[in-house]
This record gives sequence, C-alpha cells and structure tokens, in this order.
Amino acid sequence: MKEIIEGLNLPKQILDKTEKFMTALFGPSAKEMSELFADKIRYRRLKNQIEIFNKTIELLDKNNIEVRELNLKTLVPLIEKSSLEDKVLLQNKWANLLANIASSPETGLEPKLVKTLSNLSALEAQVLDYCFERFKLERERIFEESKKDKWLHYETINDVKLDRVIIKIDWVRDNFKLNVSFSKICIDNLSALGLIRYEQPEIEIETGRSKSVLKKDEENGEYVDLDLDVSANYSQSDDFNFSNYGLYFIEQCKSK
Repeated sequence: MKEIIEGLNLPKQILDKTEKFMTALFGPSAKEMSELFADKIRYRRLKNQIEIFNKTIELLDKNNIEVRELNLKTLVPLIEKSSLEDKVLLQNKWANLLANIASSPETGLEPKLVKTLSNLSALEAQVLDYCFERFKLERERIFEESKKDKWLHYETINDVKLDRVIIKIDWVRDNFKLNVSFSKICIDNLSALGLIRYEQPEIEIETGRSKSVLKKDEENGEYVDLDLDVSANYSQSDDFNFSNYGLYFIEQCKSK
C-alpha cells in the first residue's frame, strides 16, 4: 500500500494521512489489497498497450512499412499516455499516431502530438473528426463558388485559406445533442490545444453627431476644435476555424 501511495508524488503530510486512512480502511488485508490494486492497474495498462501495439503492427504490415527507432523524449510519454486509454476510438488514433511517427522522418513535433492526443476525451475526438468532415465540405463549397466569381478565383482547393472556412458551433451542438455550456467547454479545450481558432471578433465603429469649431489663441493661432461622437461595439463569435497544427494533428492520427 505504501509503495502505491508514495507513487502519487504528493506532499508527505498528505501521503501519511492517506496511508493511515487506507490502512484503517482495509485493516490486516491492506498489503494484499495494495498488491491486488497494483496488479490490476498494471494488467489494464499492459492490456491497453498490447491492443494498441497490435493495431499498429497491422497497419505497418498492411502497408509494408519499416519502423525507425524513436528517441526517449517521444517514446516514453507515448507508451505511458497510450497505455491509459481503453476507448477503442482513441486506441485507434494512438495506433495510427505511433505508426505514422515510427515510419516518418523526425520533425520535432512528435512530443507535442503525443501530449495533444493524451488530452483529448473520446467525445472531443469525435467532435474533432466531425468538424474535419464539415471543414472539407465547406472548403469544397467555397472553392466551387469561386469558379463563378471573376474577381476571386482559386487555382486549387488548397488556395482557400483556413480562416475563410468557418465551422459553426451550432453544427456541433445539434449533431452531438449538447447543451450550450458543454459544447462551449468542448470547443474551448480544442482551442486550448491549438487545434482550432475562434473566428476573428467583429468590431463595429459607430459615429454619432460631430462638430468642429474654429478657435484662436495667442500661442497657437487659429485651430479647429473637434468634438467627435464615436463608439465601438465588440462582438466575439463562438464559431471557429482549423489551425494548421489542427489539420496536421488530424492527419497524423489517421491511417495512411
């Protein structure tokens, strides 16, 4: 029991209280319970890791791809984080990410990719996949419409800039049957991870009545005294765009 509690890396005062509480709770069976608890955790993590490795091996064998040795800065967090995942959707993404990282030249973004995936919930991963499909549809629509515009014509679909492709939060809310607060929390997290960016806020400048008076004094001579009535309205949208990193992350978590 003591080894498990110490492994939590908490202050000694809290560890002592926790150990005392758990020992009192389990009584003479505290040692056996701690061993069982540790074995259960190890078993589940190993089971998750084996399932992810098997998926990765299938992907690599299917495409006849050789893997490269990963540096520890990437390998250790990848193994640690992925072994905690028992959701099939996210296990598949871990397998895809591992296969892509291990079969591609090092870019330096590997630790960031691992950290990003480890911070995604299953729902957020689904939302991200859904938004990516909507992104492709919207980008295609904008590209096709540009063919009818003699002033704005794109040569290829990739010429359509990311900030022109707006994903509406209402689409996410309606598709996943989320309430307003929870959908906003979900999108906030995707934004915090750098995967999406909120649409640029709109600033409306309103001018009221203004007047100018010609004045004169000994020091400045004649000058115009302006009285301007100006106000600005700031409006922040909950709609958003994909970031370049967001599209890169999605591609790295897909089977190629």
